[in-house]
Amino acid sequence: MTTNSGSFRDPFGCILTKDGEIYRSIFPPGVEDFKAARDAGVYDKLIGANLLVSHQEVAIENWAPEETVYCLKHPRLPFISYPWEWCFSMLKDAAILHLEIMEELVADGFWLRDASAFNIQYDGERLRLIDTLSVGQRIADSPWVAYGQFCGHFLAPLAAAAYRDIRTLSLWRNYIDGYPLDLASGMLPLGKRLRPGLLMHLTLHSRAQIMADRKEDIGKGDRSAGKPKVSDRGLIGLINSLRKTVKGINWKRSSEIWEGYQEIRTYQDEDVAKKSEYVDNVVKRLEPEMVWDLGANTGEFSLIAASEGAFVVSIDGDPACTEFLYQHISRSDSIKNILPLTMDLANPSPALGWDSRERLSLRERGPADLVLALALIHHLVLSAYVPMPLIAQWFGGLGNHLLVEFVPPSDPMVKKLLANRGEEHLPYSLDVFQSDFGNVFNFIDQISLKNGRILFLCERKKK
Repeated sequence: MTTNSGSFRDPFGCILTKDGEIYRSIFPPGVEDFKAARDAGVYDKLIGANLLVSHQEVAIENWAPEETVYCLKHPRLPFISYPWEWCFSMLKDAAILHLEIMEELVADGFWLRDASAFNIQYDGERLRLIDTLSVGQRIADSPWVAYGQFCGHFLAPLAAAAYRDIRTLSLWRNYIDGYPLDLASGMLPLGKRLRPGLLMHLTLHSRAQIMADRKEDIGKGDRSAGKPKVSDRGLIGLINSLRKTVKGINWKRSSEIWEGYQEIRTYQDEDVAKKSEYVDNVVKRLEPEMVWDLGANTGEFSLIAASEGAFVVSIDGDPACTEFLYQHISRSDSIKNILPLTMDLANPSPALGWDSRERLSLRERGPADLVLALALIHHLVLSAYVPMPLIAQWFGGLGNHLLVEFVPPSDPMVKKLLANRGEEHLPYSLDVFQSDFGNVFNFIDQISLKNGRILFLCERKKK
């Protein structure tokens, strides 16, 4: 049995893993709210509306923490992702999901006492709330206790990404407890900062926080003094105002290079068809449950793997590409089992939080059954300056099987990367590739395309 390293902050319970199954222990401080929500049918209502991950009460075993009063069993999620990896629309949808749940709860005398973006995950069908214990009984006439957290986890990063630069979403790595509202507000153009919803929930909210902090610093009072009373009607009004503000924040997706990749890549139709067929055959042959598509672009091969039943984590460094793929699967009625994530593969998500254990690195969330690395290695070697042996070792730690594409030095894309470099660039050739990857993997199959590119199917060597 292992305790989830990200749940230690919760006094109401913790997440446990036992024999691959996911459990939640509920501690004495969380019992009253859990029983109230259960007996009022709140959990059933949210689960039935596809808003909350399901659970079942199970017997408390001897491996559970001593203070456990109730034990729940949850379905295992295929992959845990974090907000700094999400595309714009996924973060926006997670924000709206929080507000939909709040509206459902207030009518029954409950609310969300926690509005963390980390409480939302994609389960292969849709986004759902995964923190059962964030549902609590509403404190009568109290302002929403998680209002500030909602603004820091959703409103601030969305506004900064849409109206300043989409790359500001990477600030999540530094501010895993939510964006400072004054920082986000200060990044916005004046006209956006003064828009009615953003003026209220971001600009004026950040100023109120600063004033409250100053009063505390000089001993003039505390934040609990003089809290306004908020009725259920007033709380619903706040929810509607936040929803309208969030829905009104839009990012205009643009990527001159990668979204037009179909027009610039060095493939003839015959090569594209042959490559796609080979990827499909490999997936059918291996029958992987989990595929990581690294450098996925707009997800052309992610879609092939997903069509064969695999859950695909589709990773690309361009937020426009992951946004495109997320929008595609969101509109699809057939293929949902793809999770698009934005990540610089030369600087992949590290372990973060307390003791670097609260949020897991990309590697710690593996291994995958199959890793796709199609038209990726030349970028890592020639753009990111990562030596070939280190790339091979890294792939060896990510998955059991690897389908990798070698792009020869004669390829126009490689020549373009080398155009402004002298002879001092890192060694890059087919012999170097086969030697370095051969130290980590066994080559079990390969095909060559007319354009000179070669696809290799590899299996990690046994240690």
